[in-house]
Amino acid sequence: MSWKTIFLAHSGGFSSKRVCGVIGWLVCIILLIAGFILEKPVSEFADYVLITSASLLGVDSLTGVFSKGNRN
Repeated sequence: MSWKTIFLAHSGGFSSKRVCGVIGWLVCIILLIAGFILEKPVSEFADYVLITSASLLGVDSLTGVFSKGNRN
């Protein structure tokens, strides 16, 4: 299993929702680590990015449920 398969949609192309979700998750992790090292609080912006990226990953899994019934 390659790391590229994480980002592939069922159609074979890259899933923009998965890519944006993982990028948002990585940004939050970097912000939290930087805040810990610099001993400064992370703003509420990190909360919004984390919620949005988790939502993008969740929406991608929901669309897969509905598309399974349409296949022959």
